[in-house]
Amino acid sequence: MVEKKRALIASGGTGGHFYPGFALAVELRKRGWQTLFLVKKEDLSRPALEEADLPYAELDMVSLPRSLNPFAHAAFFFRFLNSLALAFRVMKDFKPDAVIGTGSYVAFPALLAARLAGVPVYLHESNAKLGLGNYLAGFFCRRAALGLPMRHNPFAGKSALTGTPIREAFRAMPARAAARRALDLDPDKFTALVFGGSQGARRLNAAFISAAKAMKGDLQSVHLTGGKNFETVKADYAAAGLENSPGLQVFDYREDMPALYAAADLVISRSGASTVAELVQLRKPAILVPLPSSAGGHQKENALALSGSGAALCLEESPDFDAELAAAIRNFMENPDKVAEMASRLETSGIPRGLGAAALLAALIEKGG
Repeated sequence: MVEKKRALIASGGTGGHFYPGFALAVELRKRGWQTLFLVKKEDLSRPALEEADLPYAELDMVSLPRSLNPFAHAAFFFRFLNSLALAFRVMKDFKPDAVIGTGSYVAFPALLAARLAGVPVYLHESNAKLGLGNYLAGFFCRRAALGLPMRHNPFAGKSALTGTPIREAFRAMPARAAARRALDLDPDKFTALVFGGSQGARRLNAAFISAAKAMKGDLQSVHLTGGKNFETVKADYAAAGLENSPGLQVFDYREDMPALYAAADLVISRSGASTVAELVQLRKPAILVPLPSSAGGHQKENALALSGSGAALCLEESPDFDAELAAAIRNFMENPDKVAEMASRLETSGIPRGLGAAALLAALIEKGG
């Protein structure tokens, strides 16, 4: 009996870091591998791992403090050394053939321990700019798998573009007409899907409400506000005289994102890695508004990875952001050829679709080089 190969996957922290590792584990298990996750202690990803029967161990790791407080830095390094020691113990017991990190601060202790133990190191970067942990690991990894093309990649010689895995739910997309019926939307009217994610959506929400007011009657939309902004956005729509407008659907959160994408002609959103991967998969035209405070400006790099080839419009927040967003939406509404061209550019972008990304990543690891 041939012994199964083993992969240690260091993941977690946020969904954008966790899901690529999760999808990789599922794919490797199909190929006969045994997997073990290393996640942050009390990580929110644990229920998903338990439901999928994927074993895991926990690291008591925190992110690098941004403040200059020496006590915070001392606590960080203490936890880092403890996590490094635990990673060594896990590898000694599990004996992995490969260690893969997906970019969170949880991953770096495991990748460093693997390097020191002589175990091949692989990493996956979902964003178009390397995070700190992946940047450091890039100096000693065997291969770096990229979700998006990078304008500045110091490890280009050992990088491969694999795309970023997305949820299997996107395999079963409803037709546009059915999706609009389910949302009580006009089947023929130009429709925008607007969402900002859990962070920093307030400015985007306000700008879109201003645009919707200016185009009342011409534009219908599905607006996901995020839980903490829902009541404020509802009040702002009411103040703009749009509270009960036909063709306006406002939600704090929806699970059925494939249906919402299917209903939309245009997406207006932040440019987190998961969102961009979904847009690439669905060939969905978008106005991308990078979160200004994203670490290292990675959301701007994500948006530029698409807008540089005309596959999206990157629109940064500015003093004139409200007017610029309204003008951009109006331009797409009045020029449907621009929407079609953007979808075509996504088709020819060369970025692998997310539903095939886990297989490409697994093949890279199995190849071993």
